[in-house]
Amino acid sequence: MAPGAFIEALVANQQNVAAIDFLAHALPVREGVWWGCLCMQQGCGDQLTPEERAAATAAVQWVLQPTEECRAAAKGPAEVAGPATPAGALAMAVTQLGSPGAPKAVANAVKLASLKGEPIQMAGTQKAFVELGIEVAEGRLL
Repeated sequence: MAPGAFIEALVANQQNVAAIDFLAHALPVREGVWWGCLCMQQGCGDQLTPEERAAATAAVQWVLQPTEECRAAAKGPAEVAGPATPAGALAMAVTQLGSPGAPKAVANAVKLASLKGEPIQMAGTQKAFVELGIEVAEGRLL
């Protein structure tokens, strides 16, 4: 089964969390972090603490300039914001380039961002985030 068809099957069967996990592992890390940033913006809006904002800025900075210097600069904000926040998880993904931890951190960030809205709308939010990930994968949002 092709990746796109697999994601469509997961979404059709309301397996949005599995689709998020699959996309996070299928996307290159840079695109995955960008997808996570877009989801975080939609899920969290302006409700970030200063620590989370610093981690989010570090993640976006690395997406815009994927250099070793930007990767290293994400470490401090990632640790301060922590992996239990979407921004912290995204900055952590940047620091874990080349390891299995990076896509896991991206998936975590997207799932955490989906929890920020109304609980009754979570499945719809997760589905919208999967669709956003597909747009990133197709090159329409990076």
